[in-house]
Amino acid sequence: MRFRLTLELTDPSRNILPLNYQYELSSWIYHVMHSGNREFATWLHNQGFTNDKKQFRLFTFSNLLIRKLRTSQDRLIIQSNHIELTISMLPVDLIQHFITGLFADQIFSLGDTISQVPLKVVSIEAMPEPEFNNRMSFAAISPLLVSFKEPEEKYARYLSPDHPQYGSLFFKNLKEKRQAFGNSWPAENESTCVFRSLSEPKMKGIQIKAGTPEQTKLIGYKYDFELTAPADLIRFGYYTGFGEKNSMGFGCADVLTRPSRF
Repeated sequence: MRFRLTLELTDPSRNILPLNYQYELSSWIYHVMHSGNREFATWLHNQGFTNDKKQFRLFTFSNLLIRKLRTSQDRLIIQSNHIELTISMLPVDLIQHFITGLFADQIFSLGDTISQVPLKVVSIEAMPEPEFNNRMSFAAISPLLVSFKEPEEKYARYLSPDHPQYGSLFFKNLKEKRQAFGNSWPAENESTCVFRSLSEPKMKGIQIKAGTPEQTKLIGYKYDFELTAPADLIRFGYYTGFGEKNSMGFGCADVLTRPSRF
């Protein structure tokens, strides 16, 4: 399921948000799930869906949609009273009947030790399911991350969509997540999957756990893209996120209806 939250600033004088807010936003989403269904949230955090020792937490969320803002160094200055956020996860019986109620009327603060914005969820809207087919175009509404690491390399390389291995790694990740959920993927379907970038990619570097010893920089790209693949595989990626690090706010995409600007 996918739903859109409208957040209201409860104190407009506290309107300064760090540029790197994804980790804190992910933590809040976990907290809300934990408060509503402790057993499910603990399982999601500690195990998730597993495939060959890889763990996937099958949800994602968009960047915050702030209609009016300006930037100052590493801060966002919010100049509108409302913010929108899209949260997306695969519809499963375990969560789909109660998840919207969990987020309704939530009050929380988002930010870091320097600045925080107090927010309240004032509306939540379940979004209708698109019509899925074997060829679809999407616009990334959060950075999409694909990485590659040679055995002898210490760190992974974050790839741009124009890298020759990008498409194959894109689908490899998507199929691994699908298999972790319990759906086998026939080898004969490999040739049916084609990735095509439709726009100039915009690099987005995001600091995770900024200002702590565990600080890490992840690099994704926002761009438009087209997928040719079985419709059910595309649907799976739409709800759970494309690429890696989805539960950290990477890989959320909307069906493309017109050229987008980043």
